[in-house]
Amino acid sequence: MACVISLFVDPLFLLVPSLDSNNVCMEDNFRAKVVLTTLRSVLDAFYAAQIIFRFKTAYVAPSSRVFGRGELVIDSKKIALRYLSRSFLIDLFAAIPLPQVLVWAIIPNLGGSVTIQTRNVLLFIIFIQQVPRIFLLLPLRLEIINASGALTEKAWAGAAYNLLIYMLYAHVAGVCWYLNFVQRLESCWGIICDQEPLCRYDFFDCHHVHDPGRSSWLSSTNATTLCEPSSANTPVQWGIYNTILGSSFASCEFFSKYFFGYWWDQWMIQRADTEQWMHHRHLPPKLRQSVRIYDQYKWAATRGVDEEALLSDLPMDLRREIKRHLCFDLVRRVPLFNQMDERTLDAICERLKPVLCTQNMYLVREGDLTEDMFFIIRGHLESWTTNDSRTGFFNSVRLGPGDFCGEELLTWALDPSQGVILPTSTRTVKALKEVEAFSLAANDLKFVALQFRRLHSKELRHKFRFYSHQWRTWAACFIQSEWRRHKKSKEEAKLRYNKDAAAGKSTSSRSFWDRYARELIEITRRDENNPVESASDAVNMVQKPVDLDFL
Repeated sequence: MACVISLFVDPLFLLVPSLDSNNVCMEDNFRAKVVLTTLRSVLDAFYAAQIIFRFKTAYVAPSSRVFGRGELVIDSKKIALRYLSRSFLIDLFAAIPLPQVLVWAIIPNLGGSVTIQTRNVLLFIIFIQQVPRIFLLLPLRLEIINASGALTEKAWAGAAYNLLIYMLYAHVAGVCWYLNFVQRLESCWGIICDQEPLCRYDFFDCHHVHDPGRSSWLSSTNATTLCEPSSANTPVQWGIYNTILGSSFASCEFFSKYFFGYWWDQWMIQRADTEQWMHHRHLPPKLRQSVRIYDQYKWAATRGVDEEALLSDLPMDLRREIKRHLCFDLVRRVPLFNQMDERTLDAICERLKPVLCTQNMYLVREGDLTEDMFFIIRGHLESWTTNDSRTGFFNSVRLGPGDFCGEELLTWALDPSQGVILPTSTRTVKALKEVEAFSLAANDLKFVALQFRRLHSKELRHKFRFYSHQWRTWAACFIQSEWRRHKKSKEEAKLRYNKDAAAGKSTSSRSFWDRYARELIEITRRDENNPVESASDAVNMVQKPVDLDFL
């Protein structure tokens, strides 16, 4: 057990380097150093005891096994010589407290960045010492098998042993990935430092936080922005060290970094399958990058769990309770739903499906069939329309939490005369950044439309108009049209007045406004009889949305 535990403890020293995000520097996690060195010292005591026991353990002479049961050698000199000639050096090297000496005595006295020395020295020595400890574990495993006839007496214990070996692999891979991530971050800092005249390499060591000139450098440096993995102008290639948490990942708590390593190892297995599939299908590089970004964001949001598949296997009552916990409060924040009772909201939650969108992903395009209605929970979307690509028309709005899109589907669901043909989208909707939303499919929206009929139709109709971007677009165009018509009528009346004044006709300011009022009334009446000719081009191009009947 001491051998197994030591195999897990030694790589944990690679998680000691930590980022101070406020001061942009690297330091050692003091608490982690104390705990790890204490635990490692206890385990080293077991290795030291193993050496003492091996000097005192008798053995059967091989030459005496030819006849009889063999002769037991109890001479301490022969035992010591035999042990010294065989595995003493391996046991001794495995018991040396190398990590403790490195992190407390050697590395703090080295110049330059502590983290660079940690990677170049500590990483090498720790894994060199891992080799003899693995060699010590294998003979112990064989002794257990010889003594009991099998590795374990229980089947579940054998499965646990195999799981332990897999976890050890994931454990080592994860901590190595973290330390290489820190090294990549420091490499980026070094490149930025070479470009800034006030920068010194020791500024990135937290021992030099109070050095003269560092505060002025910190207020002017670009290291905090350019060394983010998501930055478009980052001077290094992050590759597999690109994490959705960014550089702040290095400043997380010790156990958060540790378990992130397991998550990363499992994610890489799934990512390898995705990469193999994209290579097999010959996807273009741009499309592959979009798949990678979405896969990374979805994995970070759901931790690789398919929520819909998991919930579908649960009983109805338990699934309803989980759905209520996940989305009840979020759905109530949607203005279109906040007037409904709890029973109706529970029924809506059962039909909602989570949707994740990455940056520049399109939820719907203008002219395509509208199959879902989306309700934004987090993030922002951009929605625009060209009114069927007509020349000279473009309207764009920004959607945020609480907004919805795809209201054409609600119009379709509330109008029984629409039939089964889905409506086409009048707008294009694209995610500006990462977006979390819920979607309602066409068939599920039919149920929601029936619940709307139970509410007060006048207030709900007013709320729908206020949050519907089709109504907003039409209202904006109508107001512009009326304002332009007003200005045009006023200019025409003023021109007539100037002509009358030039012709020598006497008039007063009062008569001008009276004449203008009469002309405006005549124009309004004429427009009512012929509304198409009176409206501006903008209103002619934008059709008035259907006024929904919630009754």
